[in-house]
Amino acid sequence: MSRSDAPGSPVSVLVVDDDLALRGFFETLLSRKGFSVDCASDGRVAYDQLSRHNYSVILLDLMMPEVNGFELLERLERDSPALLERVIVMTGASQRFVEKIDTSRVWGLIRKPFDLDNLLSSTLACAEHTRGNA
Repeated sequence: MSRSDAPGSPVSVLVVDDDLALRGFFETLLSRKGFSVDCASDGRVAYDQLSRHNYSVILLDLMMPEVNGFELLERLERDSPALLERVIVMTGASQRFVEKIDTSRVWGLIRKPFDLDNLLSSTLACAEHTRGNA
């Protein structure tokens, strides 16, 4: 198994991004690597899914209409702080916005445009960390 392949049993990933094409791309890419993938178009939909499902990894865009990634991070901090260690923030936002995130609380931060190998290896590492702490 390469470093970018999901471990034996499917690892569940929630992709939160308002861009339909990116959600589809992530779903296809991660599914082909053996991950089980759900998608949400904004933080409100994601929060609902997080209340009903247990995800190993949450790939989160920051800049979205409705409930954005910052707001979802705040809700998780308040209601489910343990989930923050499963979050990989993906963003093309300026450094000024990114500095508002306490990156020590989330698994990681990936800047857009991103390197696919980095995205896959970060997703796998986060999933392995989650499994180790389950």
